[in-house]
Amino acid sequence: MALEAIYRDSRTEATWLPSEARDESDFARDTKGEVLHVAVGKDDEPVGFVSVWEPDAFIHHLYVRSGSRQRGIGKVLLNTLRARLPMPWRLKCLRANDGALAFYFSQGWREVSSGVGEDGPFAVLEKHEA
Repeated sequence: MALEAIYRDSRTEATWLPSEARDESDFARDTKGEVLHVAVGKDDEPVGFVSVWEPDAFIHHLYVRSGSRQRGIGKVLLNTLRARLPMPWRLKCLRANDGALAFYFSQGWREVSSGVGEDGPFAVLEKHEA
């Protein structure tokens, strides 16, 4: 499955993620009960996805295929949620994931709390209507 490959490859490339977490990645388990929104490229192949736990408006995963990054796909994926998911939205982002934190802050997300989990320190971010 193309989405599973994007998930697996993205997590394998995530050198900031503890190796145990990379090794234990399981797409079906980690997205169970969530709604997935998919971005498709010109070849009709998935280039990214966002996975949402709708009852809490919680964005659990946002991944873009490595060859398709820095092209606005993450922003498009988040924008598709506007008509489907009431704000505010929340997510957790590991502090070691500098690229993701910079992306979310550039999109108007704000840190509302923080903590330390089994994968390390994280920030809880929230997005309100612009």
